[in-house]
Amino acid sequence: MSADAQSTAGENARTVPAAGASNVPNAQEHERAITDSAHSYDAHALRFESSWGTVRIIRGADGQLVGTGGWFRDIQLEKLVAGSPSALSQARLYEKNNFRGSLVGTVGAVTSAVGLVLTTNSSNSAASPALIIGGVGAMVWGFQHVNMSYSALSRALWWYNRDLPR
Repeated sequence: MSADAQSTAGENARTVPAAGASNVPNAQEHERAITDSAHSYDAHALRFESSWGTVRIIRGADGQLVGTGGWFRDIQLEKLVAGSPSALSQARLYEKNNFRGSLVGTVGAVTSAVGLVLTTNSSNSAASPALIIGGVGAMVWGFQHVNMSYSALSRALWWYNRDLPR
């Protein structure tokens, strides 16, 4: 028997339903189901890219942009990762820390700028160094919380991708 005859006989054997069984899937349908689930994961997995305080949430291997966030801009991450309870808790943590960090960091930057302006105008006010030091402290605290928010964002996307069906 030649190799072609064997492969044809093997394919026929897979497509013939067993006695008493209906709809027995063949190997090709099984492989297609596996690749469909892999394509499904590839099409639905989320990732983020950040640049200069802006965060872009991208879905799938094709790179579909599904949200942008940053200073005082909300991604609505909770809606994106709603299917995973662990991801949802991390998304809430991201939104809380990002807002707090953005707000306090901005207030700190403005306070430092006011202190610097007062200092450069030859003001002998004792408030100038206090404004600068307080503003820098607020900026450090704010940037630390923004950094914590990016860590929570990374964990939220990891949990979401982990819980996607494969």
